[in-house]
Amino acid sequence: MGGEQAEKIAKIIGYDGHERVDAMGFSGGIWVYRKKDLVTINPIHKHNQHITMEITRVGATPWFFSIVYASPDATKRKELWEELKSFATQHNKPWLIAGDFNDTKFLSERNTSCRETDRRSALFNERIEDMDLIEVEFSGAAHTWARGRSLETRQSGRLDRALCNEGWALRFEKASMKHLTAIHSDHCPIFISPNGFVPIQALHRPFRFQSTWMSHENFQEFVSQKWDKSRPLMSALSKLSNDLMLWNRDTFGNIFEQKRPW
Repeated sequence: MGGEQAEKIAKIIGYDGHERVDAMGFSGGIWVYRKKDLVTINPIHKHNQHITMEITRVGATPWFFSIVYASPDATKRKELWEELKSFATQHNKPWLIAGDFNDTKFLSERNTSCRETDRRSALFNERIEDMDLIEVEFSGAAHTWARGRSLETRQSGRLDRALCNEGWALRFEKASMKHLTAIHSDHCPIFISPNGFVPIQALHRPFRFQSTWMSHENFQEFVSQKWDKSRPLMSALSKLSNDLMLWNRDTFGNIFEQKRPW
């Protein structure tokens, strides 16, 4: 999809700023969306395999972010790593690098292996160690990419990851990443939270959505008013669940009390 489509999607999802590197034919392409009132992005370098930018959130100290879409071509991937290493030698701010690296670190990160994949993994590890990069911990499926519908044709691997320098790791010591479910792509979306995710126990479980709430004439209005768009997703869900339980008790009326026979 071209740049015009990127602009249309930006309007649809409510993000008023974006940067991009357009696809070359049917391959590549990186789109970065942002909300201008929350974060400022200063693009430092655009390359067909990465966009490196300075991220400044309102009231916070800037840091660097490189979003990567590595080429399956080994020669072009070498060019990518040379670009990243050159950037590292010239800048010393906290730095996060994330995306599709088209490589794996360990045998367990692929469902099949051969001499070539072993050689590629060894080189990938050398590049990471050479730049003193640190892995951002993740939860979810072990592999982020899969292709093939049968056991005989299926291939899978952990091609997507997040790496950071020591400065970023120290600043965001609670950083975490989740591998979400792949729906219309052969890659899982990766969801990175620099400040970590709200622990499940902090959501005041058990919380159960009651379908009967939908029958209340003011339910949709209540949810719209209580949903806090400025919060991270897990924090917003935590707040909404608390608000819903209070609303159920004070406004809707506890449905279990209503069902109890007199």
